[in-house]
Amino acid sequence: MSRAFPKPVVVVSKCLEFEACRYNGERISSSLIERLKPHVRFRPVCPEVEIGLGTPRDPIRIHLQDERKALYQPATKKDLTGDMNAFSKRYLASLEEVDGFILKAKSPSCAIDDAKVFPTATSANHTALGAGLFAGSALERFGARAFADEAGLNEPDVRGGFLTKIFALAAFREARESGRAARLVRYHAQNKLLFMAYHQETMREMGRIAANHEKNEFGEAAARYEDALLRLLARTPGQASWVNALTHAKGHLSEKIGGEEKKRFLDALEEYREGRIPLGEPLDMLREWSERFGSEYLEKQTIFEPYPRVLGG
Repeated sequence: MSRAFPKPVVVVSKCLEFEACRYNGERISSSLIERLKPHVRFRPVCPEVEIGLGTPRDPIRIHLQDERKALYQPATKKDLTGDMNAFSKRYLASLEEVDGFILKAKSPSCAIDDAKVFPTATSANHTALGAGLFAGSALERFGARAFADEAGLNEPDVRGGFLTKIFALAAFREARESGRAARLVRYHAQNKLLFMAYHQETMREMGRIAANHEKNEFGEAAARYEDALLRLLARTPGQASWVNALTHAKGHLSEKIGGEEKKRFLDALEEYREGRIPLGEPLDMLREWSERFGSEYLEKQTIFEPYPRVLGG
């Protein structure tokens, strides 16, 4: 049931696997980023190097100035706020397409939500955590896309959600760029069970948009579909939603699987609902039955492989 995947476009902090450009001259290893390289079009960037800071360099930090974040280098007493904001605006505006961001945790430029924020330029202790200046600009412009830091990607749920999102967005972009209504309809049909697991009502709304009974121009329909897709992917599927989607999937095999296998599947769903087994177990049952019985509908569903299997769970 393995399928072809278009390559997502992902902006990544350059110090993560790409270059030894961290403030202390280090490069951070990431096994996931290394595995992603053949499957993703990475756009590595180091905002601190881009504004002229060397490697290694004196540390920089965020402090509040008139209730706004400012970027400051204590050793040189340089205010880097204007340079960083200008670079961020220029760089982000240059991105013609982007599906996600993998950024360095705790960085005053790249942190998504855990950079130290000091009350003043000379304060000894930080009083809050927040986004780095570059990451904050990226979130403001592309917040509906996939965002993660290298620390969060160590968590299976975070990693799975991030990968699902970037590959779903890349496949949608491919359908949109085809300019063909049939490609959008096919994209929705192949993702129907996966999207049902995220939010059934939004999935149905997207189906109506893709069907386009109003005969709107393709560009308008695709834009409306993308808005709904981003709303849907902003959610985190809950256990009840997964159970609902997998129950719908079983319905396509009900006439082919025996009573004992049905019972085993329903027992597995209940165990998953109770948190005693992972989602992968009932999913694997459905995948095996789909392959055994040759269900054309299920074999095309991305719910069984929302991203390349070699990337793991």
